[in-house]
Amino acid sequence: MDLVEAKISDISLTNVGFAVFLKTKDDSDSRVVPIFIGPLETHSITSVLDGTKPPRPMTHDLMTVLLTTLNVSIIKISIEEIIDNTFYAKITLRKDEDVIILDARPSDSIALALRANAPIYLAKKVIEEAGIEMKDEEIPGESIAREKISQLPKTQLEILQESLNNALKTEDYETAARIRDQIKKLIENS
Repeated sequence: MDLVEAKISDISLTNVGFAVFLKTKDDSDSRVVPIFIGPLETHSITSVLDGTKPPRPMTHDLMTVLLTTLNVSIIKISIEEIIDNTFYAKITLRKDEDVIILDARPSDSIALALRANAPIYLAKKVIEEAGIEMKDEEIPGESIAREKISQLPKTQLEILQESLNNALKTEDYETAARIRDQIKKLIENS
């Protein structure tokens, strides 16, 4: 499989929900690949990018600790194909001399790769199929970086996302689940 190393270009709130935008690490290709992800996965990825730590381990944090405790390392993650508009990823692990390849969602794969400082790869055929040409000054959506959020008027979705983040930080998972469902309904109806 022909893979190129990638990096996160942006995480944005688009008109259809949250998306992580990946591009080649060496910037050799001006296209970005948008992968739509859920609000919980968005929170998981942005918390690593922002350097924020929850008071208790979240799912991806726990998975990373579990792998480390078992002496398993993440070698890389790769987003290798698109089938029926769904992206498919692989997580490549090493345990001693054994290499293990797991099928995974791209959002989970990216969240784990960031925590393990593992490289992210895109198949060239994925870039060809899903890549969107972007100029440097273009922003794919409304970036959800903290400094940009404060400058934007808050939409209902942003208010719900903020409430979801607060519920997760305080480990109020019942409220978080209700808010998650409200976000899904809002996105489906928009």
